Amino acid sequence: MNSDHKVPLSLGVTGHRDLVEEEIPAIRRRLRELFDLLEARYPDTPLRLVTPLAEGGDRIAAEVARERDIELLVPLPLPVDVYEEDFSDHDSRKAFRELLAGAMVVEMRAARGNAERKRDQAYAKAGIYSSDHCQILIAIWDGKPARHSGGTAEVVEYHQFGDMAQLGLNPSERRGLAKDDTDLVYHIVCSRDRGHGSPAAGLQPGTARWLVADPERMAVEDIPASLNRMIKRTGEFNRDVARVSDAPSIADVLPGWNDGLAGQPDLARTAEYFTLADHLAGRYAWRYRVALRVLYVLAALMGLSFIAYADLDHPSMIAAFLVLFFVGFALYRLVSRLQWHRKFLDYRALAEGLRVQFYWRLGGVSGQLRNDFAYDNFLQKQDVEIGWIRNVMRFAGAPEDYMRRRAADVDSVIEHWIGQPGGTGQLGYFENRCRSHRRHVTQTSRLVALTLWAGIVITVVLALLQHQLDDVAVTGMVAAMGMLPLLAAVREAYAHKVAEKELLKQYSYMLDIYRMACFRLSRCKTAAEKRDLLRALGEAALDEHAEWILVHRERPLEPGKL
Repeated sequence: MNSDHKVPLSLGVTGHRDLVEEEIPAIRRRLRELFDLLEARYPDTPLRLVTPLAEGGDRIAAEVARERDIELLVPLPLPVDVYEEDFSDHDSRKAFRELLAGAMVVEMRAARGNAERKRDQAYAKAGIYSSDHCQILIAIWDGKPARHSGGTAEVVEYHQFGDMAQLGLNPSERRGLAKDDTDLVYHIVCSRDRGHGSPAAGLQPGTARWLVADPERMAVEDIPASLNRMIKRTGEFNRDVARVSDAPSIADVLPGWNDGLAGQPDLARTAEYFTLADHLAGRYAWRYRVALRVLYVLAALMGLSFIAYADLDHPSMIAAFLVLFFVGFALYRLVSRLQWHRKFLDYRALAEGLRVQFYWRLGGVSGQLRNDFAYDNFLQKQDVEIGWIRNVMRFAGAPEDYMRRRAADVDSVIEHWIGQPGGTGQLGYFENRCRSHRRHVTQTSRLVALTLWAGIVITVVLALLQHQLDDVAVTGMVAAMGMLPLLAAVREAYAHKVAEKELLKQYSYMLDIYRMACFRLSRCKTAAEKRDLLRALGEAALDEHAEWILVHRERPLEPGKL
């Protein structure tokens, strides 16, 4: 994957139109300082600016971004010829078209109602799109409350608290009451070229500050630590993707994909990132599991060495014990430093989220107001650091045609996503996983039972025949009484570490969900009914993936608990 396809750090922008001319150089300086900071701190994550290119603050931010070859994503609130009617003169329209050339353009769906309300709603929707598709919102703002709908202050309010009164939105519809990980605002203070146009009390034009979303809209010195880690994780993903040279084709790993879908950018990007995330998840899962098995083998050998030293009178075994300990500790530090466990979990969660997102899109399951699909609440409660997963999903799925309807292929989605019992699709996958994990759980139980009974038999033999056995046999049997439980304990500890029983329950639950979905879909009469069921199925799958990552994150690799 080249740099053009890296997942970017998206910056939204909202700003007043009637800026004071003398303050514009200071505004440009603050923007350059911001871009310098972000480019230096996150070298593996390119910047992207989301801006409607309105006059004033939007346009200035776009010009500074264009100086640095930062990609522009332009949500157009109105058709170009209608939008240009709001610009002041020919030079302004010319500047707009120059910036629009080469930018990625998103055409917003027209609102209904009278002409004035329709225009306000169009601007409000462009502001919503900019907010929903950025991690940091740049606000070139006087700091005062909103004076009209869809303006700068209202976009800031929406970004931080989910409130957009003009469109009847409230916080619970966007993200509930949970604190978001992308509600940060970079506030560049400005005046307005009008009467009483000075900034809010206590603010100086040309200064900048970071604002976080709390009841007081508190100013902070720097990017919050949680968002900083989240952006760094995006950079790590970009680096890992850049090293992939053997990824399979999309058609090999994503049933339902065909070359005809390549012309639909949101589907193509979602499929591409699913393939990469799935490949990386498999790679890091293999590495982590091999390392984990080696560590447990080393732990078992350490136990055997200690028993040989203590019970079999082999002094050299203490040296073997120490060697095994240091080898295991070195392997543990290597695995921890390379973060194989975390990356396996993160990339698997990303792949599964993108799978749902792809099939929802392909089947025409979509929101009506915003581009809030599978990523809207996925993993919201698990860990703010994995918010980067939602941002990759958001980037991968952002359609250039935004709200334009596409021909949905619901039956194809049902065939390839759900499948049939004993066949392909998720039904076949969960059937296979249930069989595999049931076998592992059974093997663990049998091993524990076998060692228990073997220990009982040895104890009975020693009790009855101890005086008839020579010392070597007695010593060997006593050592076996220690070794067998040790091996069983190591196997049981490994089963706990990889959550064999918990995963069997989760896989069984998901198998029942897909079976019920398959049955109910067969009884649906209309495509709309099928889409409703596909949405419910996707939400259940996302919830279960969130539980899956939570189960595994609670079992990190800890040498003291091997």
